[in-house]
Amino acid sequence: MLLGFAGCASILSSQEQDIPSIDKEKAAKINVQLGVEYFKQGELEQALKKLERAIQQDPKLPSAYNALALLKQRLGQAEEAEKYFQRAIKLDPEYSEAQNNYGVFLYNQGHYGDAEARFLEAVKNPLYGTPELAYENAGMAAQKQVEFDKAERYYRKALQLEPRLPKSLYHMAEISFEKGHYQRAQEYLQRYRVGARHTPKSLWLGIRIERELGNEDTVSSYALLLRRNFPDSPEAKLLQKSLDRQ
Repeated sequence: MLLGFAGCASILSSQEQDIPSIDKEKAAKINVQLGVEYFKQGELEQALKKLERAIQQDPKLPSAYNALALLKQRLGQAEEAEKYFQRAIKLDPEYSEAQNNYGVFLYNQGHYGDAEARFLEAVKNPLYGTPELAYENAGMAAQKQVEFDKAERYYRKALQLEPRLPKSLYHMAEISFEKGHYQRAQEYLQRYRVGARHTPKSLWLGIRIERELGNEDTVSSYALLLRRNFPDSPEAKLLQKSLDRQ
């Protein structure tokens, strides 16, 4: 059986040597598509086989390296993931999806400045389909660096492109609150609530905003939701501590 399998493999390899390069490029793209589908379905071993096959067929296909980087990231193989992200970007510096994905990888590694730079590279390409997400990501990276003015600029750009982005709306409410702009913070949080469900963080932010504005009825409503829906959350504990101090 092993010899038979090896024989089949060698025959396939011999046949592929005669395949025109354009057909290999098409086959590589198909294998990337298959690999991505396997990845989405959680069949990581099959995804790995397809993506590695794609690179064998076309070693200069950026999408194969980007997909393989995401797979390696899922597998917890950070060094391998970074290597493949860098390869994808080297092959095509205007590959915005890879730039953004690499930025997310760096953000998760705690390299916020480097991540921000990648997000900004992503939006340079006028053909990039979702620049609002890269701007939003850049805002989060800047916020992690305690650069609130810069973060605010990025979130504003994101919201100009897509006014309903929940994360950008929430973070704008958060920054506005930290700056003491409570009315503006309230408005952003209300816009956030239109398109997203409340989380413990958003409810706790709402409580603090409404306290500053003196709206005790709204404070009570937010507090009730936080206690009822997220009783074990850190924010519920913060609420209780704040009530104990009163």
